[in-house]
Amino acid sequence: TATAADHWHFMNWSGGTSGCAIAGNVLTATMTNARTITARFAIDTNRLIVASAWGKASPPIGTTNCDYGANLDCYITNSPVTVGGTQYVGNGGAVLGNDFTPVSPTNITLTLTNDAALGWAWSTNYWLALNTNGQGSVDQTNGWHATGSNVTVTATAADHWHFMNWSGGTS
Repeated sequence: TATAADHWHFMNWSGGTSGCAIAGNVLTATMTNARTITARFAIDTNRLIVASAWGKASPPIGTTNCDYGANLDCYITNSPVTVGGTQYVGNGGAVLGNDFTPVSPTNITLTLTNDAALGWAWSTNYWLALNTNGQGSVDQTNGWHATGSNVTVTATAADHWHFMNWSGGTS
C-alpha cells in the first residue's frame, strides 16, 4: 500500500508490475520472479488566480499552478500605465484564501498552501496641462492628479496686463 506524505499524492506504480493486481494505491505482487516496483508520488499543486485591470503582473494574469508551499514573489511589472492623458497606478494587492505579506504597493510575497486569488488594485490620475496666453503666470505646474481631487490654480497678470478668462478643458 502506497501512502502519500502530507501535501503529496500517489500517482501510480511503475517498474516490474506485469502480472500484479493494482487497485489504486494498493498493489499485490505475485512473486514468480524478481521485481523492482516503484510507488510514484507527486507534490500537491495549488492554483493562484491573478487579476488586474491594468498592466502586467508576475505571476501573469490568469491561473498559475504551483507546487504546495511554493514561495512566490508577486508584483506588477509596469506601473504606472499611461494611456493618453490618463495614468493608472498600481496601489496594492490583496490575496483571498492565503496569507500574504505586502512589500510595496506593487509587490507582495506569499507561500501558497491552498488555492487562492490575487487581485491588484489601481488608482487613476489625470494629466493637467496649464498654459498662459499673454503676459502672466499660473501658480501650479503641469502634472498628474488623482481622480476626484481638486486643484486650485491662480492666474496672476503681469504688470500692465489683466486677467481675462480661463479657456480649454474647464467644464
